[in-house]
Amino acid sequence: MSMTVGGTLPKFTYTSTGLVNSDSLATEPKLACTADGSVAGTYSIVPSGADAGSNYEITYVNGTLTIYSRSSGGGSSSSGSSYTVSVPSAKNGDVTVSPKNASKGDRVTVTVKPDSGYEIGSVTVLDSKGNELKLTDKGDGKYTFTMPGGKVEVKATFMEDNSMLNFFYDVPNGAYFYEAVKWAVENGITTGVGNDLFAPEQPCTRAQIVTFLWRAAGSPEPKDAASGMSDVVSGSYYEKAVAWAIENGITTGTTTSTFSPDATCTRAQSVTFLYRALGTAPTTVNGSDAFYADAVAWAVESGVTNGTTDSTFSPNNSCTRAQIVTFLYRAYQGK
Repeated sequence: MSMTVGGTLPKFTYTSTGLVNSDSLATEPKLACTADGSVAGTYSIVPSGADAGSNYEITYVNGTLTIYSRSSGGGSSSSGSSYTVSVPSAKNGDVTVSPKNASKGDRVTVTVKPDSGYEIGSVTVLDSKGNELKLTDKGDGKYTFTMPGGKVEVKATFMEDNSMLNFFYDVPNGAYFYEAVKWAVENGITTGVGNDLFAPEQPCTRAQIVTFLWRAAGSPEPKDAASGMSDVVSGSYYEKAVAWAIENGITTGTTTSTFSPDATCTRAQSVTFLYRALGTAPTTVNGSDAFYADAVAWAVESGVTNGTTDSTFSPNNSCTRAQIVTFLYRAYQGK
């Protein structure tokens, strides 16, 4: 199958062979292709999901869709020519284009990604005469334009994202925890410690981490109170979070009757809470019988943490509020 850039995707069809005695497919295959018709190239048409009954074993063979660049037409000598889409390096962000060479009439996609602590300032595309081309904003940092009959240059600028200054004075852009705290604020997971401060280096308590987890889960109403936990204060900000955590097997407390809400949360406890709330069984087995062994393996596999060195995790070290929110943010990126 083939088409021209900008055209309508053809209807994909399939052929089945090997069926006997008038047998037919009980379930027709689904035909998938990643092409959207905007970029020239060769794409696979991938069949799946067919069923011919227990008497047959199905072998799939991928099809091919070829998308050709649109001719500039008119019989001029430039017909079929390909022109460069250049992208000068930009500070504080990354700009990529696809394709990097295109013919007149082709649709070109520009992807703009600011560095942490920055946001997109402007995106412009200039033709060979310096005229600005029309850009269509597709959202999520993606833009498209129609290639003219000549080379173009894509330019982007980035500016500091100072939105955190509207919330916390102690969360500078560029800090490793900046995006995590921003995400936590936007999702109602934290409101800081007061006085427009987040206190990133302050130790995170056990009450705070279960509250962060509870809010990230949507603040579900627990079925019961934190029964049996004598040190969970009725009406406290963390009361429902602790009750929810106990109901869902995230914690059983530090003893059968205490939760120790004001105790500093260790690195081992923090990844264990996260693992029990969000994790899946890790593929790595380290042979340890420590309560946090599977949790650490999952956290490393999931990119939640890489440890304190290449060979140590430091399970008994205390966790700061910045570290806890960062762990939680990374865990939720895989969801």
